[in-house]
Amino acid sequence: MSAATATTSGTSALAAYEPSLDGMRGVCIVAVVVYHACAVSGLSGWMRGGFIGVSVFFTLSGFLITSLLLREQSATGGVSLRSFWSRRIRRLWPATFAVVLAVVLLSAWGPLSARSADTIATTWSVTNWHVIRGGEAQLLQTIVGPLGPTWSLAVEEQFYIVLALLFVMVSRLRHARTVLAVVATAGVLVPAVLTNVVSDWHPTLEFSTVLRMPELFMGVLLALGHHRIQHADLTARTGDLLAGGGLAVLVALFLLVDYSPPWLLRGGYTAVAVVSAVTIVGLLQRGAVARALGGQPLHWLGTVSYSLYLVHWPVYSVLTADRMGFDGVGLAAVILGAAVLVAWGLHVLVERPVRRMTTAPTPTIAAGLLAGAVLTVTSLVLL
Repeated sequence: MSAATATTSGTSALAAYEPSLDGMRGVCIVAVVVYHACAVSGLSGWMRGGFIGVSVFFTLSGFLITSLLLREQSATGGVSLRSFWSRRIRRLWPATFAVVLAVVLLSAWGPLSARSADTIATTWSVTNWHVIRGGEAQLLQTIVGPLGPTWSLAVEEQFYIVLALLFVMVSRLRHARTVLAVVATAGVLVPAVLTNVVSDWHPTLEFSTVLRMPELFMGVLLALGHHRIQHADLTARTGDLLAGGGLAVLVALFLLVDYSPPWLLRGGYTAVAVVSAVTIVGLLQRGAVARALGGQPLHWLGTVSYSLYLVHWPVYSVLTADRMGFDGVGLAAVILGAAVLVAWGLHVLVERPVRRMTTAPTPTIAAGLLAGAVLTVTSLVLL
Protein backbone atom coordinates (compact mmCIF):
# COMPACT_ATOMS: atom_id res chain seq x y z
CA MET A 1 0.00 0.00 0.00
CA SER A 2 1.00 2.92 -0.63
CA ALA A 3 2.48 5.08 1.77
CA ALA A 4 3.69 8.03 -0.33
CA THR A 5 0.46 8.40 -2.05
CA ALA A 6 -0.50 11.89 -0.96
CA THR A 7 -1.92 13.67 -3.95
CA THR A 8 -3.98 16.29 -2.23
CA SER A 9 -4.11 19.74 -3.69
CA GLY A 10 -1.02 21.73 -2.88
CA THR A 11 1.14 18.69 -2.18
CA SER A 12 0.76 16.87 -5.45
CA ALA A 13 3.86 15.40 -6.96
CA LEU A 14 2.56 16.51 -10.36
CA ALA A 15 2.18 20.00 -11.75
CA ALA A 16 -1.57 19.69 -11.20
CA TYR A 17 -3.65 17.51 -8.93
CA GLU A 18 -4.89 14.38 -10.69
CA PRO A 19 -8.08 13.06 -9.04
CA SER A 20 -7.96 9.94 -11.20
CA LEU A 21 -4.82 8.76 -9.40
CA ASP A 22 -6.70 8.90 -6.12
CA GLY A 23 -9.42 6.93 -7.90
CA MET A 24 -6.88 4.34 -9.01
CA ARG A 25 -5.73 4.15 -5.41
CA GLY A 26 -9.36 3.66 -4.40
CA VAL A 27 -9.67 0.66 -6.73
CA CYS A 28 -6.52 -0.89 -5.25
CA ILE A 29 -7.46 -0.38 -1.61
CA VAL A 30 -10.86 -1.95 -2.29
CA ALA A 31 -9.10 -4.97 -3.79
CA VAL A 32 -6.81 -5.37 -0.77
CA VAL A 33 -9.34 -4.88 2.03
CA VAL A 34 -12.00 -7.00 0.32
CA TYR A 35 -9.44 -9.74 -0.29
CA HIS A 36 -8.55 -9.78 3.41
CA ALA A 37 -12.19 -9.52 4.49
CA CYS A 38 -13.10 -12.52 2.36
CA ALA A 39 -10.14 -14.48 3.71
CA VAL A 40 -11.29 -14.11 7.32
CA SER A 41 -15.00 -14.56 6.55
CA GLY A 42 -14.87 -17.96 4.91
CA LEU A 43 -15.12 -16.50 1.40
CA SER A 44 -11.63 -17.40 0.22
CA GLY A 45 -12.77 -18.01 -3.36
CA TRP A 46 -13.78 -14.37 -3.73
CA MET A 47 -11.35 -11.62 -4.81
CA ARG A 48 -8.59 -14.21 -4.95
CA GLY A 49 -5.91 -11.84 -6.25
CA GLY A 50 -6.74 -8.71 -4.27
CA PHE A 51 -3.26 -8.76 -2.73
CA ILE A 52 -1.92 -7.61 -6.12
CA GLY A 53 -3.31 -4.18 -5.25
CA VAL A 54 -0.19 -3.75 -3.10
CA SER A 55 1.97 -4.13 -6.21
CA VAL A 56 -0.01 -1.40 -7.99
CA PHE A 57 0.47 0.86 -4.96
CA PHE A 58 4.22 0.31 -5.23
CA THR A 59 4.35 1.53 -8.82
CA LEU A 60 2.04 4.46 -8.17
CA SER A 61 4.12 5.46 -5.15
CA GLY A 62 7.35 5.25 -7.14
CA PHE A 63 5.85 7.52 -9.77
CA LEU A 64 4.53 10.11 -7.33
CA ILE A 65 7.55 10.33 -5.06
CA THR A 66 9.91 10.64 -8.03
CA SER A 67 7.74 13.34 -9.57
CA LEU A 68 7.88 15.21 -6.27
CA LEU A 69 11.67 14.99 -6.11
CA LEU A 70 12.02 16.04 -9.76
CA ARG A 71 9.82 19.05 -9.15
CA GLU A 72 11.89 20.08 -6.12
CA GLN A 73 15.11 19.58 -8.03
CA SER A 74 13.83 21.70 -10.92
CA ALA A 75 12.65 24.49 -8.62
CA THR A 76 15.62 24.66 -6.25
CA GLY A 77 18.47 22.99 -8.12
CA GLY A 78 18.71 20.15 -5.62
CA VAL A 79 16.93 18.01 -3.04
CA SER A 80 16.88 18.86 0.67
CA LEU A 81 17.05 15.65 2.68
CA ARG A 82 15.89 17.43 5.85
CA SER A 83 12.80 18.77 4.11
CA PHE A 84 12.17 15.40 2.49
CA TRP A 85 12.42 13.47 5.77
CA SER A 86 10.20 15.97 7.59
CA ARG A 87 7.51 15.73 4.91
CA ARG A 88 7.59 11.94 5.05
CA ILE A 89 7.43 11.94 8.86
CA ARG A 90 4.53 14.39 8.93
CA ARG A 91 2.72 12.47 6.23
CA LEU A 92 3.22 8.89 7.43
CA TRP A 93 4.24 8.53 11.05
CA PRO A 94 1.34 10.10 13.01
CA ALA A 95 -1.30 7.74 11.61
CA THR A 96 1.06 4.77 11.89
CA PHE A 97 1.99 5.59 15.48
CA ALA A 98 -1.67 6.03 16.43
CA VAL A 99 -2.50 2.57 15.08
CA VAL A 100 0.56 0.98 16.71
CA LEU A 101 -0.37 2.51 20.06
CA ALA A 102 -3.93 1.22 19.73
CA VAL A 103 -2.62 -2.27 18.92
CA VAL A 104 -0.26 -2.15 21.92
CA LEU A 105 -3.10 -1.22 24.26
CA LEU A 106 -5.50 -3.78 22.78
CA SER A 107 -2.81 -6.44 23.08
CA ALA A 108 -1.96 -5.55 26.67
CA TRP A 109 -5.53 -5.37 27.96
CA GLY A 110 -7.79 -6.50 25.15
CA PRO A 111 -8.48 -8.96 22.35
CA LEU A 112 -5.29 -8.66 20.29
CA SER A 113 -2.02 -10.53 20.73
CA ALA A 114 0.73 -8.49 19.07
CA ARG A 115 4.28 -9.02 20.29
CA SER A 116 6.60 -6.16 21.17
CA ALA A 117 8.86 -7.18 18.27
CA ASP A 118 5.91 -6.71 15.89
CA THR A 119 4.99 -3.25 17.15
CA ILE A 120 8.60 -2.05 17.26
CA ALA A 121 9.21 -3.28 13.72
CA THR A 122 6.16 -1.34 12.52
CA THR A 123 7.19 1.77 14.44
CA TRP A 124 10.55 1.89 12.68
CA SER A 125 9.32 0.65 9.27
CA VAL A 126 11.18 -2.66 9.18
CA THR A 127 8.27 -5.11 9.33
CA ASN A 128 9.34 -6.79 6.10
CA TRP A 129 12.78 -7.63 7.50
CA HIS A 130 11.14 -8.73 10.74
CA VAL A 131 9.09 -11.20 8.69
CA ILE A 132 12.18 -12.41 6.81
CA ARG A 133 14.22 -12.77 10.01
CA GLY A 134 11.48 -14.94 11.53
CA GLY A 135 11.75 -17.33 8.59
CA GLU A 136 9.14 -19.81 7.49
CA ALA A 137 8.68 -21.10 11.05
CA GLN A 138 7.28 -17.77 12.30
CA LEU A 139 5.96 -16.42 8.99
CA LEU A 140 2.30 -17.15 9.58
CA GLN A 141 2.35 -15.85 13.15
CA THR A 142 3.94 -12.58 12.06
CA ILE A 143 2.11 -11.88 8.83
CA VAL A 144 -1.37 -12.58 10.22
CA GLY A 145 -0.66 -10.57 13.37
CA PRO A 146 -2.50 -7.25 13.79
CA LEU A 147 0.30 -5.32 12.08
CA GLY A 148 1.39 -7.92 9.52
CA PRO A 149 0.27 -5.98 6.40
CA THR A 150 2.57 -3.09 7.33
CA TRP A 151 5.40 -5.01 5.66
CA SER A 152 4.50 -3.29 2.38
CA LEU A 153 4.59 0.15 3.99
CA ALA A 154 8.07 -0.69 5.29
CA VAL A 155 9.22 -1.60 1.77
CA GLU A 156 7.99 1.74 0.46
CA GLU A 157 9.53 3.83 3.22
CA GLN A 158 12.89 2.10 2.86
CA PHE A 159 12.71 2.73 -0.87
CA TYR A 160 12.07 6.44 -0.26
CA ILE A 161 15.33 6.63 1.69
CA VAL A 162 17.25 4.99 -1.13
CA LEU A 163 15.63 7.17 -3.78
CA ALA A 164 16.15 10.46 -1.94
CA LEU A 165 19.83 9.64 -1.32
CA LEU A 166 20.18 8.69 -4.98
CA PHE A 167 18.77 12.06 -6.05
CA VAL A 168 21.21 13.88 -3.78
CA MET A 169 24.16 11.86 -5.12
CA VAL A 170 23.44 12.53 -8.79
CA SER A 171 21.91 16.02 -8.55
CA ARG A 172 25.20 17.75 -9.42
CA LEU A 173 25.94 15.55 -12.39
CA ARG A 174 25.56 16.96 -15.87
CA HIS A 175 23.26 14.16 -17.05
CA ALA A 176 21.49 13.45 -13.76
CA ARG A 177 18.25 12.21 -15.34
CA THR A 178 20.12 9.79 -17.56
CA VAL A 179 22.00 8.38 -14.57
CA LEU A 180 18.75 8.04 -12.66
CA ALA A 181 17.16 6.28 -15.60
CA VAL A 182 20.08 3.82 -15.85
CA VAL A 183 19.93 3.07 -12.13
CA ALA A 184 16.15 2.67 -12.26
CA THR A 185 16.40 0.33 -15.24
CA ALA A 186 18.93 -1.78 -13.35
CA GLY A 187 16.58 -1.65 -10.35
CA VAL A 188 13.87 -3.20 -12.49
CA LEU A 189 15.92 -5.81 -14.34
CA VAL A 190 18.46 -7.08 -11.78
CA PRO A 191 16.01 -8.06 -9.01
CA ALA A 192 13.69 -9.64 -11.58
CA VAL A 193 16.59 -11.82 -12.73
CA LEU A 194 17.64 -12.63 -9.16
CA THR A 195 14.17 -13.93 -8.28
CA ASN A 196 14.55 -16.53 -11.02
CA VAL A 197 17.97 -17.67 -9.78
CA VAL A 198 16.68 -18.78 -6.36
CA SER A 199 15.41 -22.33 -6.67
CA ASP A 200 13.37 -22.64 -3.47
CA TRP A 201 10.76 -20.33 -2.05
CA HIS A 202 11.92 -18.15 0.83
CA PRO A 203 10.23 -15.17 2.54
CA THR A 204 12.94 -12.96 1.01
CA LEU A 205 11.38 -13.47 -2.42
CA GLU A 206 8.20 -11.74 -1.35
CA PHE A 207 9.21 -9.38 1.44
CA SER A 208 12.70 -8.15 0.58
CA THR A 209 12.91 -4.47 -0.31
CA VAL A 210 15.52 -5.27 -2.95
CA LEU A 211 13.47 -7.94 -4.70
CA ARG A 212 10.29 -5.82 -4.70
CA MET A 213 12.10 -2.75 -6.11
CA PRO A 214 11.16 -3.48 -9.75
CA GLU A 215 7.58 -2.42 -9.02
CA LEU A 216 8.75 0.81 -7.41
CA PHE A 217 11.46 1.57 -9.95
CA MET A 218 8.92 1.11 -12.75
CA GLY A 219 7.15 4.13 -11.29
CA VAL A 220 10.48 5.98 -11.17
CA LEU A 221 11.06 5.29 -14.86
CA LEU A 222 7.57 6.50 -15.68
CA ALA A 223 8.16 9.76 -13.81
CA LEU A 224 11.52 10.29 -15.52
CA GLY A 225 9.94 9.73 -18.93
CA HIS A 226 6.73 11.62 -18.23
CA HIS A 227 7.84 14.76 -20.09
CA ARG A 228 8.53 12.67 -23.21
CA ILE A 229 5.08 11.12 -22.94
CA GLN A 230 3.55 14.59 -22.70
CA HIS A 231 5.39 15.65 -25.85
CA ALA A 232 3.97 12.60 -27.63
CA ASP A 233 0.64 14.46 -27.56
CA LEU A 234 -1.54 11.43 -26.83
CA THR A 235 -5.25 12.02 -27.29
CA ALA A 236 -7.88 11.52 -24.61
CA ARG A 237 -9.21 8.62 -26.66
CA THR A 238 -5.81 6.93 -26.64
CA GLY A 239 -5.63 7.58 -22.92
CA ASP A 240 -8.99 5.88 -22.44
CA LEU A 241 -7.78 2.83 -24.36
CA LEU A 242 -4.63 2.60 -22.24
CA ALA A 243 -6.32 3.29 -18.91
CA GLY A 244 -9.38 1.18 -19.65
CA GLY A 245 -7.32 -1.74 -20.89
CA GLY A 246 -4.91 -1.50 -17.97
CA LEU A 247 -7.70 -1.33 -15.41
CA ALA A 248 -9.46 -4.29 -17.03
CA VAL A 249 -6.30 -6.38 -16.71
CA LEU A 250 -5.75 -5.31 -13.11
CA VAL A 251 -9.34 -6.03 -12.08
CA ALA A 252 -9.12 -9.44 -13.76
CA LEU A 253 -5.97 -10.14 -11.75
CA PHE A 254 -7.68 -9.01 -8.54
CA LEU A 255 -10.59 -11.36 -9.16
CA LEU A 256 -8.96 -14.41 -10.70
CA VAL A 257 -5.28 -14.82 -9.82
CA ASP A 258 -4.56 -17.29 -7.05
CA TYR A 259 -1.79 -16.71 -4.52
CA SER A 260 -0.17 -20.10 -4.98
CA PRO A 261 1.38 -19.99 -8.50
CA PRO A 262 5.04 -18.95 -8.29
CA TRP A 263 5.03 -16.76 -11.42
CA LEU A 264 4.30 -13.57 -9.48
CA LEU A 265 7.48 -13.94 -7.43
CA ARG A 266 9.49 -14.93 -10.52
CA GLY A 267 8.99 -11.71 -12.45
CA GLY A 268 5.21 -11.60 -12.51
CA TYR A 269 5.05 -8.58 -10.23
CA THR A 270 7.30 -6.75 -12.69
CA ALA A 271 4.76 -7.51 -15.43
CA VAL A 272 2.02 -6.17 -13.16
CA ALA A 273 4.11 -3.01 -12.72
CA VAL A 274 4.18 -2.54 -16.49
CA VAL A 275 0.39 -2.77 -16.60
CA SER A 276 0.16 -0.29 -13.72
CA ALA A 277 2.47 2.15 -15.52
CA VAL A 278 0.43 1.92 -18.73
CA THR A 279 -2.73 2.59 -16.73
CA ILE A 280 -1.20 5.68 -15.13
CA VAL A 281 -0.13 7.01 -18.53
CA GLY A 282 -3.67 6.58 -19.77
CA LEU A 283 -5.21 8.31 -16.78
CA LEU A 284 -2.90 11.31 -17.15
CA GLN A 285 -4.51 12.02 -20.55
CA ARG A 286 -7.66 13.01 -18.61
CA GLY A 287 -10.19 11.21 -20.74
CA ALA A 288 -13.50 9.63 -19.79
CA VAL A 289 -11.89 6.82 -17.78
CA ALA A 290 -9.89 9.36 -15.77
CA ARG A 291 -13.03 11.38 -15.07
CA ALA A 292 -14.86 8.24 -13.93
CA LEU A 293 -12.08 7.26 -11.54
CA GLY A 294 -11.78 10.82 -10.27
CA GLY A 295 -15.42 10.85 -9.15
CA GLN A 296 -16.98 9.56 -5.97
CA PRO A 297 -16.74 7.13 -4.23
CA LEU A 298 -13.40 5.89 -5.59
CA HIS A 299 -11.77 9.29 -5.19
CA TRP A 300 -12.86 9.43 -1.54
CA LEU A 301 -11.57 5.92 -0.90
CA GLY A 302 -8.28 6.94 -2.43
CA THR A 303 -7.90 9.89 -0.08
CA VAL A 304 -8.37 7.67 2.99
CA SER A 305 -6.49 4.67 1.55
CA TYR A 306 -3.44 5.06 3.80
CA SER A 307 -5.52 5.14 6.97
CA LEU A 308 -7.72 2.33 5.69
CA TYR A 309 -4.73 0.14 4.94
CA LEU A 310 -3.34 0.75 8.42
CA VAL A 311 -6.53 -0.01 10.35
CA HIS A 312 -8.30 -2.69 8.35
CA TRP A 313 -6.33 -5.69 9.61
CA PRO A 314 -6.41 -4.70 13.31
CA VAL A 315 -10.20 -4.19 12.94
CA TYR A 316 -10.55 -7.61 11.30
CA SER A 317 -8.42 -9.12 14.07
CA VAL A 318 -10.83 -7.79 16.71
CA LEU A 319 -14.11 -8.54 14.92
CA THR A 320 -13.44 -12.22 14.25
CA ALA A 321 -16.03 -14.82 13.33
CA ASP A 322 -15.69 -16.41 16.79
CA ARG A 323 -16.41 -13.13 18.55
CA MET A 324 -19.16 -12.04 16.18
CA GLY A 325 -20.88 -15.43 16.06
CA PHE A 326 -21.30 -15.51 12.28
CA ASP A 327 -19.25 -15.47 9.12
CA GLY A 328 -19.77 -15.32 5.37
CA VAL A 329 -21.04 -12.28 3.50
CA GLY A 330 -22.57 -10.81 6.66
CA LEU A 331 -19.25 -10.78 8.54
CA ALA A 332 -17.39 -9.43 5.52
CA ALA A 333 -19.87 -6.55 5.23
CA VAL A 334 -19.66 -5.71 8.95
CA ILE A 335 -15.88 -5.70 9.19
CA LEU A 336 -15.50 -3.75 5.95
CA GLY A 337 -17.93 -1.11 7.21
CA ALA A 338 -16.20 -0.93 10.58
CA ALA A 339 -12.77 -0.59 8.96
CA VAL A 340 -13.96 2.26 6.73
CA LEU A 341 -15.46 4.11 9.74
CA VAL A 342 -12.32 3.72 11.83
CA ALA A 343 -10.16 4.77 8.87
CA TRP A 344 -12.23 7.89 8.30
CA GLY A 345 -11.83 8.81 11.97
CA LEU A 346 -8.07 8.30 11.81
CA HIS A 347 -7.85 10.33 8.60
CA VAL A 348 -9.90 13.24 9.95
CA LEU A 349 -8.47 13.34 13.48
CA VAL A 350 -4.80 12.47 12.89
CA GLU A 351 -3.60 12.02 9.32
CA ARG A 352 -5.07 15.11 7.64
CA PRO A 353 -4.49 17.69 10.41
CA VAL A 354 -0.84 16.74 10.93
CA ARG A 355 -0.16 16.59 7.20
CA ARG A 356 -1.42 20.16 6.82
CA MET A 357 0.79 21.50 9.60
CA THR A 358 3.64 23.78 8.62
CA THR A 359 6.58 23.00 10.89
CA ALA A 360 10.31 23.42 10.40
CA PRO A 361 12.16 20.29 9.24
CA THR A 362 14.50 19.83 12.21
CA PRO A 363 11.83 20.03 14.96
CA THR A 364 9.58 17.73 12.90
CA ILE A 365 12.30 15.10 12.58
CA ALA A 366 13.19 15.40 16.27
CA ALA A 367 9.54 15.09 17.31
CA GLY A 368 9.08 12.05 15.09
CA LEU A 369 12.14 10.29 16.48
CA LEU A 370 11.12 11.11 20.05
CA ALA A 371 7.60 9.80 19.47
CA GLY A 372 9.02 6.62 17.96
CA ALA A 373 11.31 6.13 20.95
CA VAL A 374 8.44 6.63 23.40
CA LEU A 375 6.29 4.18 21.48
CA THR A 376 9.13 1.65 21.50
CA VAL A 377 9.50 1.92 25.27
CA THR A 378 5.73 1.63 25.69
CA SER A 379 5.72 -1.55 23.64
CA LEU A 380 8.53 -3.09 25.68
CA VAL A 381 6.86 -2.22 28.98
CA LEU A 382 3.33 -3.34 28.14
CA LEU A 383 3.89 -6.38 25.88
